[in-house]
Amino acid sequence: MRTPYRLGKTLSFISFILFPVTLNFFSPYVSIDGALQGVITGSLLLFFLLYLSGIFLGRAWCSHLCPWSAPSDFLMTINNRRVDRKRLRIIRYAIFAIWITVLVLSFVFVGGIRSVNLLHLTEKGISTDQPVKFITYYMVVLLLFITTVLVGRRGACHALCWMSPFLVFGMKTGELLHLPRLRVVSNPETCVSCKACTRSCPMSIDVQSELHKGYIGSSDCILCNRCVDVCPSHVLHVRMSKGISDNPTGSTKRYL
Repeated sequence: MRTPYRLGKTLSFISFILFPVTLNFFSPYVSIDGALQGVITGSLLLFFLLYLSGIFLGRAWCSHLCPWSAPSDFLMTINNRRVDRKRLRIIRYAIFAIWITVLVLSFVFVGGIRSVNLLHLTEKGISTDQPVKFITYYMVVLLLFITTVLVGRRGACHALCWMSPFLVFGMKTGELLHLPRLRVVSNPETCVSCKACTRSCPMSIDVQSELHKGYIGSSDCILCNRCVDVCPSHVLHVRMSKGISDNPTGSTKRYL
């Protein structure tokens, strides 16, 4: 199954245009503010849905619906440097650990969950319904912009994103349950080692090395389809798969 790269770009652009409306539903602050009142907010529901989507769709949300996906692609025209994914991952998960700890302690402090209000701090359904709230919006955008420009390819995604861990945990859950998931799979025997896939990957994954396993196993793969589109030998495809596992004989077993 192929999902055209242009479709992902179009959807992510629309998501960015709507970001002033949807900002609070991605906000870690709104979640904590709600937790301090014992309220399950719309942002917490979204994070849970991201976790569920990760089980079957991996990190496709990151390239198709994330509001910062389209700007990240554009900013690669300014800084297209590959990044150190492992080092930046430490920062990202440290931020996530601090935030999730504060969130849980906030609920504990007020005695647990008291109510559900999906429009907490967003009573009109629009995050920036007052001029002063645009200050928060522009501060968020500026932080993401500066980080991406200074760090390199999708720098903010690697270093700051507090939502990607939910997707990754969903992916790990699906793997533990041996469930099929949307993946980039490959026919490595037809690969001509041109490395066009690696050069094009916006997440700085060494796709050339990954594809020899039969699928892209990195949790940083956002299923943007760029490597699929640039491959001259049509080695890569996107489809639901359980992946592969090496067997004792040294060959590979494909789970479909």
